Amino acid sequence: MTEFDVSPLLPIIEKAARDVHYTHGIEEDEAFSVLSLEAVEHARNYLILFREGQTGLIETRLKNVARVYARKERVQRMSDADQYFYDPEYVRLFLPFFFDYEDWTNGPTPEDVSAKWVTGEAIDTALDIKAAWPRLRDWQATVIQERHLGAPNEDGGPDWDRIAGAMGRKSADSARNAYGQATRELTVEMNVSRAARIDNHEGPGARHAISNAAAGLAIKGDM
Repeated sequence: MTEFDVSPLLPIIEKAARDVHYTHGIEEDEAFSVLSLEAVEHARNYLILFREGQTGLIETRLKNVARVYARKERVQRMSDADQYFYDPEYVRLFLPFFFDYEDWTNGPTPEDVSAKWVTGEAIDTALDIKAAWPRLRDWQATVIQERHLGAPNEDGGPDWDRIAGAMGRKSADSARNAYGQATRELTVEMNVSRAARIDNHEGPGARHAISNAAAGLAIKGDM
């Protein structure tokens, strides 16, 4: 047990707990417990920041702890309920098709590459990406878009040096690692979206028919 008195941090912890309750869906009491434990376990570092007047930085760090906790809880709930629908490798393979907006709005033709959109499963996957997208952090959305919408290198592959520059990263390896992290987070959020969609299902065979053109407009939306 720490020998430091963390009581001066309690107002900051309470505020962070209220905020993460709304942003991450954690019950306020649960969030307070998680963040209090974090403050106790790292009391020395937090109290140094507190004495320096860095209350904003303390709150930011606590919110990051809550975000990681919320993600782990979502993953655990899906694992317990056998609700893993997507894996990162599949999501990475699907993303080029997701960003192929022209095919979506034009609809498939038999001899066209857009025939890949002929299945309802593809539409569902794309809609799950759209639902998950707003929950990504800015850098995660940026690296995914730069990877799939940005100019390729001379060999036609991803230009990780260009992507690193667009993200403010120092190296191609850093950008490549960021893409891996971002797509893993996107996969988690897609699984959350799909689980929620199934929970709200209207009964067996209740999928509403949707044309490829209509799905394209819905998916492109405000991306």
